[in-house]
Amino acid sequence: MSARGTGEQMDYRMISADDHIDLGYLPRDLWTARLPKSLQDRAPHVEDRGEKGEYWVCDGETWAEYRGERWFARSNRTRLALDRGGVGEAHRPTTTAKRLIDMDRDGVEASLMFPPIIAMQVGDAELRNATVRAYNDWAYEFGQTAPQRFFPVAMLSTVDAEAAREELIRVARMGFREANFLVNDVTLEMNLKPWDIFWDAAEDAGIVVSYHVGGSVQKDSVRATLDAVKPGERQGVFDMGLSNGATSFFNPFVNMFNFGTLERHPKLKFCLAESAIGWIPFVVQEMDYRYKRQFERRKAADIPLKNMPSEIFKRQVWATYQTDFVGLHLVEFFGDGHIMWGSDYPHPDSTWPFSKEVIAKDSAHLAPEIKKRVLRDNAAALYGLTH
Repeated sequence: MSARGTGEQMDYRMISADDHIDLGYLPRDLWTARLPKSLQDRAPHVEDRGEKGEYWVCDGETWAEYRGERWFARSNRTRLALDRGGVGEAHRPTTTAKRLIDMDRDGVEASLMFPPIIAMQVGDAELRNATVRAYNDWAYEFGQTAPQRFFPVAMLSTVDAEAAREELIRVARMGFREANFLVNDVTLEMNLKPWDIFWDAAEDAGIVVSYHVGGSVQKDSVRATLDAVKPGERQGVFDMGLSNGATSFFNPFVNMFNFGTLERHPKLKFCLAESAIGWIPFVVQEMDYRYKRQFERRKAADIPLKNMPSEIFKRQVWATYQTDFVGLHLVEFFGDGHIMWGSDYPHPDSTWPFSKEVIAKDSAHLAPEIKKRVLRDNAAALYGLTH
């Protein structure tokens, strides 16, 4: 299946199964213009803090910096993929014509655009639900500015099963192909029976449900470790994206099998987004091993899982990567159709605008037909794209 490729030139454009619409690029009036009057005084809005910059604030909680013209004019700001491509400017990813230019430059025909991955903390249920709905309404409208190329992913909250269910049904009816939870906000409770009302609805609607990296990214143990280090003493080489990247998926991913969520919903389509893929074969192999050992000490009737985890995985789970040389050498494990490439545009660690060069190095060993599945056909099949 993974026979060595021939170094052929691609005669097709790619589908990026993981791109982004970041909080910093959203219209500053997105929520103030859309939330009901009763919530206007607590709506997410951009607050000017003078020399400190502009920030998204909601009901007293600071979310993140607003990446407007002032932010891009700073000399000490974070360098982005946009800068690498020579087009660092405010609102580019949410300006239709410019985003399309960036997609064309990278050889991308269609893009799955995930909602902000920053933890958008909203304590009040009414405000939280209205905030989620307003974002999804805006994302739908933005997607319609290039409906054959922009495919926004809906935002969901992990706080309440019924609210998540209602919003999932609503966005599925609007035509969204995927709805997303941030993986660091996912709880074990989401795999227990009270949440089956949500998973039932997802299965019935046929919409893909994903866990994407992000959310409350600094877990208590990580935060405590960082707080224990005195200023100026931090010697870490990697940013928090590594320690809170693929590793943040382990427990939420295993719990989908361990508590029978996927088995109870055999038609559910579940995606690990920006998870990388090299770690997945080991974890699934380990689940298979531990599943089989259960039969040595328990009666079959007492084991809640009736199918091998690897069988469930190949039936129901997809995963995306942006660059994963190791993972692409394990492509046979995944079976046909369950790995999807994504550029991660416009994030700093995106492969944009040099995705083709990265792909050439990562996938030189793949047969052309397998490479095309990973870069295009698998996403087209999962999301029902007729490209």
